[in-house]
Amino acid sequence: MMELTPLRYFLSAYETGTFSQAARLNAVSQPTVSAAIQKLEAHFGAPLFQRERSGLKATALGEQLYQDTAGSVAQLSAVEGRMRGQPVHTVRVYCFPDVLLGPFARTMQSVARQAGNLAFSFTAAPDDSDLSYAAEGCVPKGHGFVPVLTERYGVALGRTHPLARRAEVRLEDLMELSIIHRPYCPNADRFDLMAAARPMPSAQAVHDQQVLELVAAGLGIAFVPMSHGDAHSGIVVRQLRGQDVGQRTIGISHRKTVFATQLAERLTGTARP
Repeated sequence: MMELTPLRYFLSAYETGTFSQAARLNAVSQPTVSAAIQKLEAHFGAPLFQRERSGLKATALGEQLYQDTAGSVAQLSAVEGRMRGQPVHTVRVYCFPDVLLGPFARTMQSVARQAGNLAFSFTAAPDDSDLSYAAEGCVPKGHGFVPVLTERYGVALGRTHPLARRAEVRLEDLMELSIIHRPYCPNADRFDLMAAARPMPSAQAVHDQQVLELVAAGLGIAFVPMSHGDAHSGIVVRQLRGQDVGQRTIGISHRKTVFATQLAERLTGTARP
């Protein structure tokens, strides 16, 4: 019979891609997580992960185990919380429009499952949030900030665009192309100056997921963070040669309470067991 705790560690490792971050999420040591995974692998008689330089990659068995157990473990964790009389703790979250939530979603799921009594509720305004996914320059007043990633900006192109074949593009290559405007981006004014000689933008988006859809549909190009290239199969993001388009640091902002601070640290993998 499989035990609940090793399954929790397995799910966290699957969702974060490393044993070390899975350990931090569960407030245990890395050897504890490794031993639990080895126990599951011995139980099934086959590996659950391939260990690669970039992190853990689930095997076919690992993928099946995740799909078959994630929902059940979440339900059992919630039952455990209710049986212990733990009140549900609603955490108000805001995601800024220039931040894609997808890369953070599985860690949120893992933390909520491990806690058993957390419920994430999204707000319409950053000032109403306990946590926000934000660029460093957009942190709500009164919040602390835990950085996750610093990255440069590049140019988003439709995957079938002729310039998508290049590893880098030049600013002069883009002068005749329509731009999709991102007015909410902290660097929007900088990009506007680069495109000062252009006509009006072909479209104006309200968040970056919409930007990627518009680029993929061939309605224009956009200046976006380099990591956005992994978020949509219909686009690529290329570096701009010889032009400094700036960089950003994104992370999680939090109210300066002990609970919110510790939760932000767990969600970013910076907490220590």
